[in-house]
Amino acid sequence: MSFLYGIFEKILVAIYGMTGSFGLSIILLTILIKIVLLPFTLKQDKSMKEMKKLQPKIDELKDKYKNDPQLLNQKTMELYKEHKVNPAGGCLPLIIQLPILWALFGVLRKEGVVPDEAFLWFSLVTPDPFFILPILNGAVSFVQQKLMGTSNNPQMKNMMYIFPIMMIFISYKMPGGLQLYWLTSSVTGVIQQYFVMNRGE
Repeated sequence: MSFLYGIFEKILVAIYGMTGSFGLSIILLTILIKIVLLPFTLKQDKSMKEMKKLQPKIDELKDKYKNDPQLLNQKTMELYKEHKVNPAGGCLPLIIQLPILWALFGVLRKEGVVPDEAFLWFSLVTPDPFFILPILNGAVSFVQQKLMGTSNNPQMKNMMYIFPIMMIFISYKMPGGLQLYWLTSSVTGVIQQYFVMNRGE
């Protein structure tokens, strides 16, 4: 992680040298990271779509072999193999992305990296005094949940409303620079998700 911290810190400072604004540098670096991670996002989406296509057959197997878990597991793995689907395919890209996102998050939290600079209506090192950024983070989170679609499970539907509220409470005390990173990452994620879900296969 220290290696990644150093890379992102140098890139952030380099972008600042070109833009003269740390707020704008945070936005550009976040978008750059999203672009670099796009192939993994596409792979994750493809795997999720393949799993979704197989779900009716998996449900049939669960109903047919509900009294024999061992045979159910065997038949399920045979189904994956037959259709060349890796059940872990949707998780692996996410695992690859997380260290990169954590490293960027860590750079922005590191004392002395982000200066006490005003950007738009807020400071990069203190919480948003008008709570606009946390509310926007919650709103974007809600949009992401809607794009992913709702489940028939009532608990999952409730999470679509609970999670954005949690995001607001989690982020409202964060420094403006971190909130800006979070918001940029979320908005870019929504845009990516929209185009990925609607692209032709």
